[in-house]
Amino acid sequence: MFRRILIALNILMLVTACAIPITRNHDINVAMERYEAAYREIVRNDPLMAQNIGVMADVLETVDRRYVDNVNPERLVDKAIEALQATADDSDGPFEKDPTTRALNAMLSSMDRFTGYMAPQSFSSYRESLDGHFIGLGVHIRMIDDSLTIMDLLKGSGAEAADLRKQDIITHVDGAPIKGLTLHEARALLRGPENSVASLTIRRPSMNEPLQIAVTRKEVDITSVAHHVEGNIGYIRIYSFTRKTGPGVTVALKDIDRQLGDGLCGIVLDMRDNPGGLVSAAEIVADAFLDGGNIYAVENRGHMMIARDADRGDEARGTPIVVMLNKKSASSSEIVAGALKYQARAKLFGEQSFGKGLMQSLMPLRNGGGLRLTTGRFTTGGGPTFHGVGLTPDIPHKDVVGESDAYQISLAAKSLNCNTSLTTALNTAQ
Repeated sequence: MFRRILIALNILMLVTACAIPITRNHDINVAMERYEAAYREIVRNDPLMAQNIGVMADVLETVDRRYVDNVNPERLVDKAIEALQATADDSDGPFEKDPTTRALNAMLSSMDRFTGYMAPQSFSSYRESLDGHFIGLGVHIRMIDDSLTIMDLLKGSGAEAADLRKQDIITHVDGAPIKGLTLHEARALLRGPENSVASLTIRRPSMNEPLQIAVTRKEVDITSVAHHVEGNIGYIRIYSFTRKTGPGVTVALKDIDRQLGDGLCGIVLDMRDNPGGLVSAAEIVADAFLDGGNIYAVENRGHMMIARDADRGDEARGTPIVVMLNKKSASSSEIVAGALKYQARAKLFGEQSFGKGLMQSLMPLRNGGGLRLTTGRFTTGGGPTFHGVGLTPDIPHKDVVGESDAYQISLAAKSLNCNTSLTTALNTAQ
């Protein structure tokens, strides 16, 4: 009797295990049938209809399998269909004419602010920027109070040649308003073919009337790392995490060692205003300063998905480190800072960091576009999650209006208790 009961239980467990993926596939198929019917009815004469419907099916299946949390395919498709039905009259900002882009943007933005779809040209440009170069105007931009603000200019760029300036606000590109766009959408509007010209409407704080400035798009190499030596301090600035960042830090450490050798007293690692980038680059940078121990871990739907530990061998040979952060330090910069903090390798100086502890995976789609999907939650250095809260500085320092960059760096350097004449900052733009 017991044997029969055991066999029956095994069969029941097998049927239950098999039913789960079948049920999920059923939910996706039902949702896609509704979407396809709506697309054919609303869009109609689309020569790429099969491909565009296929792209939505690919995205929906990927989201169902890999998104950081469980999703409801029916609710996601509701959002997509609403966007298909939208017209220009329904939009407060610029209206996206491509129905598939509209549908994907609406569906994905309902999940979290970091998940999104990139149309083919935007996806291509984004991947170029991760390689450390791109074709564009050559400006660092941020959305500040819904205004597209220039934070810095890249050396040798069209923006520099056209005399754009820090704190200039871009209100229109070729007559199209920026208002209502996300930062990603605004960045895509600024991109274009090499040697093409963008006509910008600029609001400059020192002037009453807007300016019309023509800027030529050029290929720009991004300087992700810069460094120098002053006194017995090594100063390393990381602007972003691209494929060039890890090698750039290695070069910086070797050059600092060449100049100071055993006289090196401490390292200032400056990641203020660093929005992040490639997690793989953050892993290489953290590894350079650690002699083993956890760098980061990622969870998906309550299960450990990835854990990365540093290799043995600290390239800085235990030299004291202070990491500079501010409220715009995010993502990969927080991974590095958190790993060094919780492995007791460095002190953090400055402001509470941004608090973006979600991992995005980049996935190409059949139409040449790309999916940027949140697939996990980070912890770093074995510490607690920093998503939504940021990293708390060991040495708090608020960014005061009018306070020079050099002064902030000198304060951070003093925490190392080194004898240094560090009084000037390295003004190297990306």
